[in-house]
Amino acid sequence: MPYYIGFDCGGTNIVALITDGDGNELGSGQGGSGNIAVNDDETLAASLKNAFRAACKRAGLSPETSFASLCAGAAGYSYEHRRNPFLAILRSEIHADRYTLVPDYLPAFWGATEGEPGIVVIAGTGAVAFGRNAEGKEYKADGLGYLLGDKGSGFNLGLYALRHALESIQRGVEDSVTQAVKEYTDAQIVPEMIHWLYQDFAPARVAAIAPRIGVLSEEGDPIARTLVVEMARRLRQTVRQVRHHLWLPREASIYPIGGLWEMGAFFRSEFQDPHWLGEGEVSIEPEALAGGRFNVQPPRHTPAYGATLLAMSERIL
Repeated sequence: MPYYIGFDCGGTNIVALITDGDGNELGSGQGGSGNIAVNDDETLAASLKNAFRAACKRAGLSPETSFASLCAGAAGYSYEHRRNPFLAILRSEIHADRYTLVPDYLPAFWGATEGEPGIVVIAGTGAVAFGRNAEGKEYKADGLGYLLGDKGSGFNLGLYALRHALESIQRGVEDSVTQAVKEYTDAQIVPEMIHWLYQDFAPARVAAIAPRIGVLSEEGDPIARTLVVEMARRLRQTVRQVRHHLWLPREASIYPIGGLWEMGAFFRSEFQDPHWLGEGEVSIEPEALAGGRFNVQPPRHTPAYGATLLAMSERIL
């Protein structure tokens, strides 16, 4: 029986999934960060090996198993000079008849939609939206990295929280968001927080602040909610760009994927149909460009499963 393996290589972690020729899931595993643009070869190799060996163990297979095909969807794919080094790592760690490396949003799309028209909006450490219409036309928006884009991402939210905390410390103001950032960074004064950010800088480290802000927003903290609403609006804008370029109808299915969506119901609700305009002394303007209520659907499968679907394909779609 042929075996297939797919990898979802994101900014936070790598997920490996093994299936048989009928698409039945046999085992999965997880490793560290898999963004090929920001991680060195040693880090990527360690993350990949951990994910791969854990998947083999759960599938009851040896790491020496030869796979019919391997497909990896990688964050940081736009960095062309990093593709061949990562493919070399894949070849050195895993035996397969065919190796394919694609952008991370492709497996996410195929896993979520099984190829049907719609839009995936990935929000983890980074952020990107990708869609396909009934004619097979495709379009991607954002996914430009933490310096130029990734609007509404975990990094974006973490950075906003850091800025708020720095400004609050400078004004001598203490609030729940500032306290949460202080606890996470173990910094009490501005120089300490700046040192935390720039020493051993990594986007995933900044993005790890996001869940704490999500907890506060679920509890009703108005400042946290303001930050979360800003992220939801940024992601909505990215989705609207895809929908417009593909001439998809307003009722087109939209599939949220990525760790940021686990922040809570408030964030997901504001993305689907924004209503919150503030509370008490905190107020915000309505969404500048109304996009209507999104038809949000749960993904049918994981991005890692989408990678195995691509691995099983005669050609990469």
